[in-house]
Amino acid sequence: MSSEATIRRGARNANYVAVPNRIFEDSRLSMEARWLLGYLLSKPDNWIVVIGDIIKKGGCGRDKARKMIAELVEFGYAEREQVREDGKFGSSVLVIFDEPSAGIPSDQSAQPESVAFLPQTDLPATAEPSPVSPSPVKSAPSNNLDLPNTDSYQASAGAEEGLKRSDRKKIERDFTLWYATWKKGEVGYARNAWFAMSDEERAECIERTPLYLRWAKADEIPAASVFLKNRGWRDMPDELTAAPTRGIAKVCGKLWMGTRLAALSKEPSGRVIFTAFDEREIAAGRASREALTHSKRLEHGWPLVTAMRDLARRKEPFITSLALLPSVAEFRQVKSDSALFAAWADLHERHGWPFIEHPHDYVWFPAVDDRAEDLHEAVENALATFISTISEAGNDDAA
Repeated sequence: MSSEATIRRGARNANYVAVPNRIFEDSRLSMEARWLLGYLLSKPDNWIVVIGDIIKKGGCGRDKARKMIAELVEFGYAEREQVREDGKFGSSVLVIFDEPSAGIPSDQSAQPESVAFLPQTDLPATAEPSPVSPSPVKSAPSNNLDLPNTDSYQASAGAEEGLKRSDRKKIERDFTLWYATWKKGEVGYARNAWFAMSDEERAECIERTPLYLRWAKADEIPAASVFLKNRGWRDMPDELTAAPTRGIAKVCGKLWMGTRLAALSKEPSGRVIFTAFDEREIAAGRASREALTHSKRLEHGWPLVTAMRDLARRKEPFITSLALLPSVAEFRQVKSDSALFAAWADLHERHGWPFIEHPHDYVWFPAVDDRAEDLHEAVENALATFISTISEAGNDDAA
């Protein structure tokens, strides 16, 4: 075997950079992401790179550039940080590391040195990179929630502990429903990112995620934690996000209950089928046809309601039209152990409708007159008002 060198290097001068070998051997990264990391590490510490420069130097499109950046964030080679402007948090930058900050072996516990900044701007591909960096303040919180030892994780954990138990349960429930639509990436990392967002950001994410999943290419959808930290739903074209038409209806929430009541107000359309076993039970006198018909209608009479129930059982999200939102805006929460809740349950029984299988502690229903003395009459009136409202608005086609 020849001992002649197969890798021949030129004379060293000032124009070279030392890059750890592990970067090019990290099989978690695509070849494109390894190129981008090597390219950014070749720049000085105060280098700011715009996404247009990546597109230009990498000969790729904007989506590919974003995907490469997302890979670096997911595997710890990049971390978002906010800078302070006039004492307030301003734009975020992406700090690049030459060692992954997630999954660091125990003998490499020191924080890796940052070597570059990437501002989150969408400058055109002709834009030139800048060697000047905004000076990040050390107290600026990190957005890398994949690290159990980062300040950002500790901050989000502290914020979570400060929440009321009911708030934590609601945020946790919302996350479980949202993550069921994603199912990509480590759930623990995603959960940390979810709790670190504001209530407004979580609501915006829930509303726009279905649209994002239809818009994005399957092979370019990032891990859930990366999507949440990057506020990925905001990457969609403006014309797509202007007026979302479908979204997630949370179980026992306003939209979910409004959709359910609108469907139940229609005549049952599900087929009632008697099996050979049913016929034998009827013939033997162990069951009546009337009772079986009633039971089967409750189970399958309203296909949409049945589908909503089955999704809730599997803890999967129910995605539906948002057209009912204006009509359910005045719904009120009803405690599940209250007399008013019992009145709504009795209403379902009188109408021959299936009731909520496993109601939450609070369930949204049409507003009832507070001065009403007869709750049974009051809930009937509230239901009639709601059905009349959606009929007039022309959005009573939920069933």
